[in-house]
Amino acid sequence: MDDLNEYTPQPIPEEFHSEYEERPFLTCTRCGETLSDFPEGFQIAKVFRREEVVFEYAICSPCHTSMIDEFSMASRQTLEDYYNANMTPGLGAGSCGICQLPRKDLPQNEFSLGAACVGSQLLEAFMICSSCMEVSNLLVSKQTQGIWNDFIDTNFPGVPEDSMPCPTNVGLF
Repeated sequence: MDDLNEYTPQPIPEEFHSEYEERPFLTCTRCGETLSDFPEGFQIAKVFRREEVVFEYAICSPCHTSMIDEFSMASRQTLEDYYNANMTPGLGAGSCGICQLPRKDLPQNEFSLGAACVGSQLLEAFMICSSCMEVSNLLVSKQTQGIWNDFIDTNFPGVPEDSMPCPTNVGLF
């Protein structure tokens, strides 16, 4: 295995803790179950605008899989092809996994962070800049966007549907 793809699990950094709860994420945003109960792990997603967290969630692997299974086949295939062709693994949270622009050089300082975790361990982290998020969000069908909008409506009442990027960049499991 080359060094780029090797990754040693480490404790989940504070950057991936819940800003709202001021602690590590404990439960799945979708089902409410304890994240540490899932041996297959969970994902964390956070959206930043000018260093402020404007949106965050943690989702267990079964809920993530269930939500992705609801996406249209065309969206799933298009996104899989896009990320396989464009995502550079192993960059961590310091550079965009698609365009490789360092976080410190982002013109609008808007980005999303994602992490794959098991228990209290971080397996892999990534960052996607807002420009690359916009490109990937344009790849999803109306059906898929509707599923994402339902997730927002159910779990984040009062948040406008079009204010948050679709979780199309979280497919680490």
